[in-house]
Parts: sequence; structure tokens; C-alpha cells
Amino acid sequence: MDLVKTADQKNRAAYLLHVRDPMKKLIFILAYTVAALAIFSWSASAKNERLTLLLNGQYTNKLTEATEQMNELEQEVRKVLLYQDQSAAEEPLNNIWRLSSEIRNNLSSLPLDREFSSEWMNYLTRLGDYADLASTGAIPQEKWGKALGNAAANLDEFSTEWSSVTRGMFAGGTGPNSWFAQLESEKPDKRWADLGQAVKTYSESDFPLTASEHDEQKKKDLKNLNDEPIGRDGALSRFKELFPDYDGATVHVSQSEPDAPYPFYHIRFQDGARIGYADFTERGGHLLSLLVERPVGEDVLPEADIRGRAEKFLRQAGYDDLVFEESRENSHYWHLSFVRVDPDTGGKVFADGVQVKLAKDDGEVLGVNTMEYIQKEKIKAQPINPFDPEEFFADGTEVHSEELGYTANEELVQRLCHLLVVTKKTGGRTDTYRLMVDTETGEVLKSEILR
Repeated sequence: MDLVKTADQKNRAAYLLHVRDPMKKLIFILAYTVAALAIFSWSASAKNERLTLLLNGQYTNKLTEATEQMNELEQEVRKVLLYQDQSAAEEPLNNIWRLSSEIRNNLSSLPLDREFSSEWMNYLTRLGDYADLASTGAIPQEKWGKALGNAAANLDEFSTEWSSVTRGMFAGGTGPNSWFAQLESEKPDKRWADLGQAVKTYSESDFPLTASEHDEQKKKDLKNLNDEPIGRDGALSRFKELFPDYDGATVHVSQSEPDAPYPFYHIRFQDGARIGYADFTERGGHLLSLLVERPVGEDVLPEADIRGRAEKFLRQAGYDDLVFEESRENSHYWHLSFVRVDPDTGGKVFADGVQVKLAKDDGEVLGVNTMEYIQKEKIKAQPINPFDPEEFFADGTEVHSEELGYTANEELVQRLCHLLVVTKKTGGRTDTYRLMVDTETGEVLKSEILR
């Protein structure tokens, strides 16, 4: 009996050992999996936190810079009102144009309320254009003096409201999800809505639209788009077609509000460290804009490669009537501008442009603005009369290039012009000029010194 009992005990021990061994393996695997998931979750959370801190820093800097520029803008508007003499007013008028452009550039990359942004961008554009026209004598002094006097008072009031609304906007641990959620909320922040309404009132009082400008505004509001509506699914398909690299991204599609300046679909996406959005028109699915935020590496591609990638993207997007016009760079990005070429005359339509932003490290397209291109100008036939530069310019003027291009006259009508780059030596210094001369009337519609 003892022998039998001993054998049973041995068999039972062997059985328990056999059972426990796989259990130990299973417990080990489960523990390893939990640990790996915890590490992955921590790593992803750390990356998101770093990205949020990075964007917070970038956005705070841009917001601070824009606020400082607004204060400068108000000072320049007040300064220009001192002068009766046109030459004395030239510098502050030029500063108004420059600052309004710089503020628009800073604000365009911030996640601000879209309705407010639209109204404020419009006001800054009109203020800058008004100052530019005033500097050339196209607007009588008493007219621009009254308009800019109103603008000075409105900018002072606006700066107070702006400081209140934006105080601590990117502080307190907020991140991209919070910003975009607020942008797409059905109930926008009342402070932004009030600020946008105030700016709209400023625009109507400071720069009332003329009959020609009313027609221009219809074009800006995309009233002339007659394409078929694409629907929400169509907008998403268009996004995936143009940006196949984001096929695995988390995507959210929303539609513009009924009172938006023009109907469009807003597509917000996140793909790893990339956060961005793309807007498409409701009619036709035209890409209005793209903005992507991500860390940029140190490797730098040559400008020729960057330009080639931009041209390839534009061809794939269907923009096959554009030519490269100019480029500029900063530490991480290239900004390239393209303009449409009229098929009948071969003239460059500068008002119909596309801007593309690309990363220097790998040439990825991180920004697109096609609004001007979508608002295509209606070009009327115009004669090209004989033009002899030697008779037109004074002795000693050297013509370096001549081509055709379009620019708007005082009535905002696009006119075909001889686009010339010339040099003239005066007082021991050689200046370079860029001129646009109407091909029919011979009138100089635009003249600028290139430095």
C-alpha cells in the first residue's frame, strides 16, 4: 500500500508540475504584454505632450508677435494722419501695408475662430490695399485721411477686445484637440463671435464698398462657382486622392455654418505627430487650403528638389496652367508662389495664384492656399498695340526682361500689360524697376523699385 501511495503522490506531483508550467508561461506573456502596452501608451502620451508643448510655444510666439504688430499698426495709422505732404506720409503708409500683411501671415497659421479670422483678414487686406493706393496718389488725401482716422479709433477699441479674448489662449495645458473642438463646436465662443461682428462693422464703416468692389466681393465669396455639390463623402474622397500619405490618419469631417462666407467642408486629421486640416468647397470639391503641423528635421533639400516636388503636387491636383513665380525660405520651410497663365495671351494673371509651403527636410507639402486661383479673374480681350521700349523710356534705361502680365487698374478691372524689369543709373547708383504698362493705353499701372 505504501508503494502504491508513493506512486500516486509522484504522479500527482508530476501532473501539477505539468499544469503549472504552461500557466507560468501564460502569466509571463500576459505580464509582458501589459508592460509593453503600458510602455507604448506612456511613449505615445509623452510624444503627444511634447507635440502639444511645441505647438503651444509656436502658437504663443505667433500670437504675441501679432499682438505687437497690431500695436505698431495702430501707431502707424495715427502717425500718417499728421501729414498733409504726400512724401512725408509715404513711409507710414508703406508701414501700414507691410504690417497688415505680416499680421495676416501670422494669424493664418493660428487655430482661431474661422468666422472671426475671415472678417479680420478682410479688414487687414482692405486697410493694407487702401494704404498702398494712398501712397501712389490713387486716393485723394482728404478721402484716405477720413478713412484712416476712423481706422485709428477702431483699432484702438479692437486691441482692447483682442487682448481680452486671447489672454492665456494657449496656456493651462490645452492642446490641439481642445483648440479644434472649439473651432468646430456648434456653439462658437461668444467672445469671438462678438469680436468678428465688431470687425465686420469696422469694415463697413471705414471702407465702404464701391459698385466695382461689390462685384469683386461676390467673386471673393465664391458666388460664381457653378460646379455640382460633392457631399461629405465626396470631400473625404477628394482629400484621400490628393493626400494619399494620410490614408491611415484619424479624420473628422464637418460642414461650414449656414452663415459662412461660402459653403465648404472642413477636414481635420491626425496621423502620428502630424496634426492638420484641409478645406474643400462644397461645389466642385476644390481645395481651398491645407495646413499641417509637425516637427521638422535638420536635413535640408536643395531648392530645386523642393520646387520639383511642389510642381508635381500641383499637377496631381489638376493645376496644370500654373508657372513658378517666386520663392522665399525660413529655417524650416520653403514658401513657393505660382501664378496662372492665360491660355489666349500667355500673360501671367498675378491675381490667380497658388501658394505652397514645403518642409525643408523631406519636401513634404505642409501648406496650400488656392483661394486666389479658385476665384479666377474674368479676362476680357484686349488689343496689344506696338510698344517700343527705346521710345518709351529715357536714355540710359536698360530693359532686362519683357513679358505679358495682368494687373488691376483703379476700377479693379484686370488689364493686360507689358511686364518689364529695367535698370537706370542715377546719381552714381543703379536702381532696378518693375513696371506694368497697359498694352492698349500705354498707361503705367504699376511701378516699383526692386531692392
